[in-house]
Amino acid sequence: MNKVGEMHFSSATNYFLAMEESADAPMLELTHNHDQTEPYEMGDGYSHVAFTVDDLEGTVAGLEEQGVEVALAPKTMTVEGHDYRIAFVVDPDGYRIELLERGTMKVGEIIQ
Repeated sequence: MNKVGEMHFSSATNYFLAMEESADAPMLELTHNHDQTEPYEMGDGYSHVAFTVDDLEGTVAGLEEQGVEVALAPKTMTVEGHDYRIAFVVDPDGYRIELLERGTMKVGEIIQ
């Protein structure tokens, strides 16, 4: 795997790894939390999987109709001058699942 991008926040840095630098390639995101000293708790937003979806609002609304808990309603976040659309839902075991709107996530030079 090769590092294909980074995303810098005030308290963390996300590193993105993939076999190839392509929007179609699966990516692994590793997070370095600068000030984390305690062990992570289940469902605290870390140690989660993420999926890209074509219609973030529609996907979240459909999941909500099926009784899925929404931890973070769809919203736009700006990181390093780039806007992306994100939401979190909670699985039956209490873990958060990140949903990203396809075409809004910028990783290095890749728009995923």
